[in-house]
Amino acid sequence: MDAKVLKLSLAAIFLISLASLGAIILFINPYKTGFFSLALFSVVLSMMLFGLFSGLGFWLRRKYVTPRNLDRILGMVLRQAMLIAILTATYLWLSHFRLFKVWTALIILFLIISMEYYFLARHQYTNSRE
Repeated sequence: MDAKVLKLSLAAIFLISLASLGAIILFINPYKTGFFSLALFSVVLSMMLFGLFSGLGFWLRRKYVTPRNLDRILGMVLRQAMLIAILTATYLWLSHFRLFKVWTALIILFLIISMEYYFLARHQYTNSRE
């Protein structure tokens, strides 16, 4: 996949989800719709954060790291962007239900970090076998 196409698709994901988020904030009353509006807001916010973090991560890696393989960097950036978006959405859900405490935030952060460590360790293991 060409880097230009990738940048355009990530920018499109971000802009479409940002427009959807703005429409949700302007046109949906959260007090009348209840759970549906919260779920829709969380999904669209997660998509927007995924687009933002993947675009930012891809740009930073292309600028500061000279990649040999674009697919490897793309996989790493998309995985990390997805994990950060899930982390942020989970924190917002916990905050909405008034369950956000320091220890729950640390447990979720530890789970996300351990998932990333698993992917990195698996990559190291498969490279050492070859």
